[in-house]
Amino acid sequence: MIKQAFPPLPVDQWPARDRSLWQAARQPSGPFDDDAGFAARWRSPTMKMCERGYGMLVGWLDRSGQLDPLAHPCHRVTRDLIRAFITEYSVGRAETTVASAVRGMAYVLRACAPPDGVDWLTKLAHRMTNTAKPSRPKLPRMVRVADIILLSDRLMDIGLEELRRSRRSGAPIYRDGLIIGLLAHRPWRRRNLADLRLGHNLLVDDFGIRITIPREETKKGVAFDGYVPERLKGATFTYLDRVRPVLLKSGIPDESWLWIGRQGRRMPANDISIRVPKTTRKHFGRDLSPHLFRDCAATEVALERPELIGMTKHLLGHMTPVSSQKYYNQATSFTAYSRHADVIRKLRGEES
Repeated sequence: MIKQAFPPLPVDQWPARDRSLWQAARQPSGPFDDDAGFAARWRSPTMKMCERGYGMLVGWLDRSGQLDPLAHPCHRVTRDLIRAFITEYSVGRAETTVASAVRGMAYVLRACAPPDGVDWLTKLAHRMTNTAKPSRPKLPRMVRVADIILLSDRLMDIGLEELRRSRRSGAPIYRDGLIIGLLAHRPWRRRNLADLRLGHNLLVDDFGIRITIPREETKKGVAFDGYVPERLKGATFTYLDRVRPVLLKSGIPDESWLWIGRQGRRMPANDISIRVPKTTRKHFGRDLSPHLFRDCAATEVALERPELIGMTKHLLGHMTPVSSQKYYNQATSFTAYSRHADVIRKLRGEES
């Protein structure tokens, strides 16, 4: 089979009954109201994931002539239908991508017919999510946190030296080094990192540089309130005082975003996702996405202090410690992978 496009049907083109139920599910309310929709408190990324997944299902049904616009959304879904959708949609796509689509449609149905929706579909979505394998193995791309920190320091040193020579090119080098250093110490998701803004969620007080991320802005609904690590406090002040002004450009209003990118404007999350892997690929020979820093940090805890593996819940901003065992297992594999590489290097040395 050939990979096919699955454009999601926009919400305003869903069948009227589907739109009405979804709108009711999203209906907000005050603390004393009892008529809040089931999905009223879902965060924006969750909403987008749901609308995309369900939109792909409805669009696929419409294009294949299987859509009954008058049927209740939950009555429209059968095991055979979902099996056929997954069979077609899986071609050329990662397991995680397919699982996300199924989870989106399951959550929409659950919101339209709370609290269960289509129970077997919700269970299927969770099972697929928990067993999905990434399209690219993580272990061969992972790097020890100590090496990441050394790279961060080196980049900031290079950036400052370039600036001392009046070379503006040193500013983005320093910025990228600081971003990598922060990710090594505080492995936030890229969107939260990109959303840091002076005077809003990043404040300077008597104790240092404080960062606050409310639960509404995090993927798992876990707030963050803490300080830039002491080790990076001086480097962050240097960025604010000496580097960031170089990145800004005259004529472009300063909207107080921490990270300044091309043309003196805010550096969006997508640009961070490009710059960080590009930099690590140049120095390590492997690309570390911002999200992979989370695996590196948690696996490092499992390697060095396995008795503290439970702290990964707080380190990564998870609601439960379910992921702890995953990182412990990953650490075991990482150790085996490293030892195997050492054996290969020794064998090559003996042969030469």
